[in-house]
Amino acid sequence: MKIPPSYTISDEMLSLITKIEAQRLYFSSLNLESQIKENIRRVSLLKSSLFSARIEGNPLKISDFDFLSETEKEKKKEIFNIVEAINFIDKKITKIPITKDIILSLHAWVLKNLSPDAGHFRKEVSAIFNQAGMAVYMPPPPSQILKLLDNLLIYINSEEKFPLLRAFVVHLIFEKIHPFIDGNGRVGRLLISAVLKSQDWDFTFTVPFEEYLDEHKDEYYSHLNDGLKNTNDYLEFMLEAFYQQIERIKIQVNAETAREKHPFLPPRQEEIFNIIKDQFIASFDMIRRRFIQIPERTLRYDLKKLLDRKLIEKSGETKGRYYRIRK
Repeated sequence: MKIPPSYTISDEMLSLITKIEAQRLYFSSLNLESQIKENIRRVSLLKSSLFSARIEGNPLKISDFDFLSETEKEKKKEIFNIVEAINFIDKKITKIPITKDIILSLHAWVLKNLSPDAGHFRKEVSAIFNQAGMAVYMPPPPSQILKLLDNLLIYINSEEKFPLLRAFVVHLIFEKIHPFIDGNGRVGRLLISAVLKSQDWDFTFTVPFEEYLDEHKDEYYSHLNDGLKNTNDYLEFMLEAFYQQIERIKIQVNAETAREKHPFLPPRQEEIFNIIKDQFIASFDMIRRRFIQIPERTLRYDLKKLLDRKLIEKSGETKGRYYRIRK
């Protein structure tokens, strides 16, 4: 396995990198209220973790995240483990080399209380299967894992003009090495953030590019499968994913600052706000039908918060009450 694989820096890559760098400067120059910054950070962190888990088959959505049945608690644990792994990266990995111990720590966080294999490289032959149950890729045998990781770490900690390209190449190679029995996808995506932090390339907020990957899952897996042969196509796809998520954050930030600097909305309140906005006028029953698993008292609390922030207004008596966007 050649590390790194051969690729050329195309005009499309340079264009996307230039756009991303411009947005990075834009966000670093913003003078946002501390509450808005904190809420953006929190929501982006949750989205990054949630969608990374969804790529691997976790069915949870942001709208029903707060209230889960007993059978869904393990799914919630998967997401919170990724949150903790991202916090570990933010606190521990700044201007320091990436090591095997860091990779093992990320895996230990991801599978904490979920698997006895947490924090351990695989010691058996593995395979990657498609949805039909057919093996589509045979990773290297366990005897080659440590040597391949050594070569990958040399590349990670070498000089590279474009940190984003290095981070995405690392993700590709890591997935091909497939050093764990489970959790390779989640750890591999976390490595993107870890590599960027180690190179002191930081964005003001967590960029939840995993949301774009989940929305384009088939394309993402296709590029991963062919990444060693068509590395340029893979890198252009990953840069596009990163850039599109930055644009989404920018739209949200601009919307919030335009709302007379009201704090950035938590995910479920944002969904309720958008439902009312789309419907022009909405009853409580209409909103409740969209959130079947959420207790009624919680939805009323969310509506009260939107009313308190003067984002919506109500009319009518209790049973016939309607909500609309405040002019």
